Amino acid sequence: MAAFDCWQVVAVVLAHAKRILLWGLPGTGKTFTPTTQHVRDGRTVYSVTLTEDTPAAELRGHYIPRGGNFEWQDGSGVRAWREGAVLILNELHRAGGDMTGFLLALLDSPATARLTLPTGETITPHPDFTVVATSNGDPETLLDALRDRFPVTVCIDKVHPDALAALPVDIRVAAENTALIPDEIRRLSIRAWEAFGTLRDAVGPEYAAAAVFGESAEDALNTLALAGQTAPDKDAT
Repeated sequence: MAAFDCWQVVAVVLAHAKRILLWGLPGTGKTFTPTTQHVRDGRTVYSVTLTEDTPAAELRGHYIPRGGNFEWQDGSGVRAWREGAVLILNELHRAGGDMTGFLLALLDSPATARLTLPTGETITPHPDFTVVATSNGDPETLLDALRDRFPVTVCIDKVHPDALAALPVDIRVAAENTALIPDEIRRLSIRAWEAFGTLRDAVGPEYAAAAVFGESAEDALNTLALAGQTAPDKDAT
């Protein structure tokens, strides 16, 4: 079987998979790619970044005061259910117990999925309801029932080419090499390299590296040098 680039796989299956999990190191384009592709296809996209403290109400909804009364307001998950929209769940591995319990219902098989809201209304998902989740951790660390909700999983082991293309040419090799370092302390994100490239034009590479990379500034500049990509300091005489 041919070995496919991870982003080639995503580009092909994203328009067809109703439940897909993209996992791997942060800063590789896992959120940017599905958002832009679905928006480009004319889909409505709701995006939520999960933490341990994110309540289920963020996706389910809650009552809000209005005109002396309380009125129900759907959360982004319920809105996506009703509309057949795309729901992007960032940082799935960080979901707390309250959120995880709700996600098991929200992501249930379309044929059997039912949600009864606090209003007493019972709703079912629109056939086009789509979920793209991202995770920085291995899917096997997820609760078994939650992991089972995502039959399509793609390991993102490369930085998206569009993210690299947005960087100055002389930075791209160093950025790609350091963005995928497993050691979090040594890893230098694409966002950081982008900021470095912008600052470098104004203040020179050493000041830019110190401001962006801090204690890792020397390592960053050495990486550029080893890659043969170091640009001369415009202020050097």
